[in-house]
Amino acid sequence: MNVSLILRTGLVLLCLAAITTAQDRSVRLMEAKLYVEGAEDLNRLGYLAGDLYICSRGMDENGAYLLLVTDADQLARIDQCGLETRVTWTDLDDKFELLTGVDPEDPGRFQDFGYYHTYWEMRDSVNAFAANYPDICSLYAVGVSSQGRDILCLKMSDNVATEEDEPACFFTGSTHGNEPMGTSIVIAFLQEILAGYGTDPVSTWLVDNREIYTVPILNPDCSVFCSDSAGANIYWRKNRRVVVPPHVGVDPARNYGYRWGCDDVGSSPDPATHAYRGPYAWSDAEASAALSLQSAHRFRTEQNFHAFGGYNCYPWSWTLAAPPEQALLQEMVDTFQMYNEYHDTLTGQASHVLYYANGTQLDWGFADTADKFISYSLVIEADSWFWACWNDSVRHRQECDWNVPTLYYLARVAGVYFDPVSVTVNDTGIGNSSGRLDPGETADIWFAIRNRAVHPLDSAYGISAKLVSLDTLVNVLDSVKPFPEVQRLAQTDNAASQFRVRASGAAQAGDTIPLLLEAGFIDAGSAIMMPVGFEIVLGDDTTGVEEKPEGERAKTESRIPAIVRGVLFWSAAPSLRNAGDVALHSADGRRVMELSPGSNDVSRLAPGVYFIETKDRTGSAKVLVTR
Repeated sequence: MNVSLILRTGLVLLCLAAITTAQDRSVRLMEAKLYVEGAEDLNRLGYLAGDLYICSRGMDENGAYLLLVTDADQLARIDQCGLETRVTWTDLDDKFELLTGVDPEDPGRFQDFGYYHTYWEMRDSVNAFAANYPDICSLYAVGVSSQGRDILCLKMSDNVATEEDEPACFFTGSTHGNEPMGTSIVIAFLQEILAGYGTDPVSTWLVDNREIYTVPILNPDCSVFCSDSAGANIYWRKNRRVVVPPHVGVDPARNYGYRWGCDDVGSSPDPATHAYRGPYAWSDAEASAALSLQSAHRFRTEQNFHAFGGYNCYPWSWTLAAPPEQALLQEMVDTFQMYNEYHDTLTGQASHVLYYANGTQLDWGFADTADKFISYSLVIEADSWFWACWNDSVRHRQECDWNVPTLYYLARVAGVYFDPVSVTVNDTGIGNSSGRLDPGETADIWFAIRNRAVHPLDSAYGISAKLVSLDTLVNVLDSVKPFPEVQRLAQTDNAASQFRVRASGAAQAGDTIPLLLEAGFIDAGSAIMMPVGFEIVLGDDTTGVEEKPEGERAKTESRIPAIVRGVLFWSAAPSLRNAGDVALHSADGRRVMELSPGSNDVSRLAPGVYFIETKDRTGSAKVLVTR
């Protein structure tokens, strides 16, 4: 049976429960696969199902399985229920030592966290960011843990000391201290965007036009408990507050107020378990710190990192029922998948692809309740094991490189963000009516742009755009034009109020001219200017391919944007205007649609690489279709 189908039964989607309140070194933790064929198998486990510590899931030659952290006693009880298990590690300390080089039982071991960030290293990093970039960084504590450690938040904005109306976003890591990859990703994002401020146009624009809040470690006590033990406490996930002696810890990921404790499958009322939700919602410092930020700011997008398995998830986690705007949420995690390349069957609604959980940050962010601002909240479960990158700098860097772009994406779509769609030359009446801008010709030109914002607040109003030519071969004759307002996830154009341009007589057919559309607009009361880049090709070479003789063969190069979102614009040559002359093919060679001159809607195509090919196979171009 397909794993995703099994998980959609709802009974397999279980909370992560504890095996013991502390990591008793006399109890050997094991890793095992539990093979399940459907809901009836889990029914056979009865109450034991709620005690499973499920790390991940998968499929092998024996079928679909759940990957467990377990012990010999629990495996014996599972065996009594008649279900098949296979032990993959008889002692997880051995796995840890093999992959990290650290012996958890060595009393003289060097306390280290490998390539992950300890709480202290994270604190030093964000302090350095605040000191080195004081004009755009503000560091402060949003809460204090039960053991007295600050829950640190770094804010980035061009007027960082001022609470502006600019769109805001919120990113967190290490809700569970034994999942440190999220901290590494958040720190890598901070390093990249701050280093790029003033030089990289995207980083600069985002800091200048967004309020970006980050909490690299939400659960500092657990982080210290894991890192300072150098492996002895590697499966502890809760905080370290003594709740009901001798029991320690509340799971911050089950302590949020939305659907808190709605059942005992998605969280546990038992303080001895790893998924203990606390005595009441918001009972503990970690969830309360996130609440204070979420209540004080109108976050459009939120991202929370966990580990492990390589999942891209959207709400809900508490139910199998579809969330509002599911198509949009799926589009957002599909975009994640394009960046991090996690398997597409692990991209979707959290309760379907992962397991049931309630009282989560994921669901609270997206919840529509009284006095609550709706955020488009998402989760990534990064890495291939809790500690896979401990001793692997290449893999550690790779995980960061895969996932930092997801934070750039969420910062962009947290407010109005224009993507270029198409540029159209109109030379009818004032030019030679060829449908292109030829050397020496004067023509009108208009642009289509798409608003990528995801939140209903972020429509663009009062749009006025200035056109700038970045090449002296094209001169802009009237540079400022209005655009109609544009709702989120929609597109607009200035076909009703076109620019006029003139190409120099010194230009040659095939010259590529970069153009910049400086679009000013109002987003949720804030005045913002955004540059949007386009390019046009002068003369005959505007058919989508450029053909260059190379011996007796024709070498072709793309003359359309390499990345296409929603609409693919094709300006066909007279010889390629008949139906079927030009078609779009998938990477496996399937013909997916014919292209007609002008705009072609590709929004229904799955993201991926496609190829444009002419009927006689003399020309081709590769494009990446995204959402």
